[in-house]
Amino acid sequence: MSDLAARYDRALAERPELLTARLRLRRPGEADTAAIVAICGRREVAFRLGRVPHPYDEADARVFLDAIVPRELVWGIFERDGATLIGMIGLHRVADDPDTLELGYYLAPSHWDLGLMTEAGAAITAYGLALAGPGGLFAGYYADNPGSGRVLAKLGFVEEHRAERPCLASGLMHASIEMRR
Repeated sequence: MSDLAARYDRALAERPELLTARLRLRRPGEADTAAIVAICGRREVAFRLGRVPHPYDEADARVFLDAIVPRELVWGIFERDGATLIGMIGLHRVADDPDTLELGYYLAPSHWDLGLMTEAGAAITAYGLALAGPGGLFAGYYADNPGSGRVLAKLGFVEEHRAERPCLASGLMHASIEMRR
């Protein structure tokens, strides 16, 4: 097991709640199912993500909560004083690169363009850099989603190369910009 794998496993066991100026980031749970379905069920969200099917229903949310959340560092995004999930952010280990964590995220369209993802991303990027070290964070976004690219640039990610990534929602490969921090 690599050093990062051991640190990641310890972080999974601890998974702290994180607070920012406007947000609370915590492990998502059963009570968040309806909000997850409402957000991921939207075409404009699902088609911007690699691992989310479309249509998306309660069974998909249960798979996410039961199979993904326990083995990946995932935080639900909530307004600091709110009880309703407005998005998700997380870090997962990259299978073919034991020294890298991949950042992924989504936000309800009603909360786009408010700087919330950059705020959540800053907290998780700092957390990820503490685990993986400089150069150990990776993220990619579809070329037709420049808003995500702007978030990553604000977080200090720089373009590494261009590639194609699969999109479960469309069943196709899409042009992607791969970035590293």
